[in-house]
Amino acid sequence: MSQTREPPPRRILRQNKNHLPHDIVLNILARLPVKSVLRFRCVSKTWYSSIATPNFISDHLIYHNNNNNNNNNLAYLINIPPTVASPFNIDIPIFIGGYDHEFNRITEYPIPLTFLVSYALSAGSCNGLVCLFQFRNASTNVDPIYLWNPSIRKFKRLPNYSLTHFHRVSTGFAYHSETNDYKVVNIYQVPAPNFHGVEVEAEVYTLSSNSWRKVGISLKNNIVLSPFTNTTSTFVSGALHWLGYISEAAFPYMILSFDVNNDKFGEIALPDGQQLLSQGLMAVPNRLMVFKGKLAFITLGYLRISGINDNEYRDFMSSHTYNSCFIWVMREYGVHESWSKLFFVKFENVDYVHFFGCTSRGELLLIKNGVYPESNTERRRKVIVALDLETLHEKDLGFQNAPYIANSFMESLVLLDGATELSG
Repeated sequence: MSQTREPPPRRILRQNKNHLPHDIVLNILARLPVKSVLRFRCVSKTWYSSIATPNFISDHLIYHNNNNNNNNNLAYLINIPPTVASPFNIDIPIFIGGYDHEFNRITEYPIPLTFLVSYALSAGSCNGLVCLFQFRNASTNVDPIYLWNPSIRKFKRLPNYSLTHFHRVSTGFAYHSETNDYKVVNIYQVPAPNFHGVEVEAEVYTLSSNSWRKVGISLKNNIVLSPFTNTTSTFVSGALHWLGYISEAAFPYMILSFDVNNDKFGEIALPDGQQLLSQGLMAVPNRLMVFKGKLAFITLGYLRISGINDNEYRDFMSSHTYNSCFIWVMREYGVHESWSKLFFVKFENVDYVHFFGCTSRGELLLIKNGVYPESNTERRRKVIVALDLETLHEKDLGFQNAPYIANSFMESLVLLDGATELSG
């Protein structure tokens, strides 16, 4: 009698828990928001070290820059000052608030006390990095400049700069896309030879080298910058921009530019006075901004130049008001003929208007001081609004304190591979 043998038991093959190739894992992680990525560093030493590599940080940044409509990106970065003003009549930002496109608060990042030796200002935001600096009448090399990534709670204090005996007018912050690097630019005013007026000089910091170097400004005109209009610069089309003027020119206003690709300064001419405004009046450039990805400027107020009498001036002002503004946009960067006057806005019943930014959708952010209804009565107060330039519809943002500056902002991992982590 034959016997049948039972088949041998099947060996259960356990699948390796790390069955996905490591590059695919990193590709998945690069699509996650910053908070999730930081938590996944706890999975293993391999994941921890891989997430902090420059390649992964760059891949994460590229993906989220290309998909900036996801809910993990903040729409705007806004510095909110306290009710008490600081010395030099500049407010201290106490936190940075992140808002969506409807200006609903998403999050806020308290500015660390480490940065507030006296008071701090923002030089701008690039790829999740915020550049904070101090601004004084007489800057010294003990005035710190910081690069801060609030998303990952890391910061880097920049080394002391060398040009310490001159008056620092402005500090700008830019991203060099070709080399995936970051630059900080200090602009100084120095006495001209034989003390005939002033000249401007500059020093540039590069993150990759962690050092400053002096950069010459060789321009045909003697340009002057005002610290009161240039505490912040405008970064667009791979260059930083400041409002300036040429003292000896009939129409003195111009734009000083700094190309981050070649570290060279240049001049960008504004439309001349008669283009800005005819009838013997000149509109005064008030602020540079980025309008839907293009360089733009706002005029506010008028100067009488020639060819207009008192009656003509009164007639003009009756239809424009002193707080009227024009918005000009350079449709093709670097092409003077492409300057176009796109919008005219007439502000009525206001004492003054202050512009502090422009959203990526082209809404103008401004502070108006005037008489407004409140609790069945009217009183003089400030309102902070977003103005749609196409429809002239205003949205009261409901801020209790007036913002100092607005910048585009997104969360990122930049500085994760090497910076100081905040304690507490």
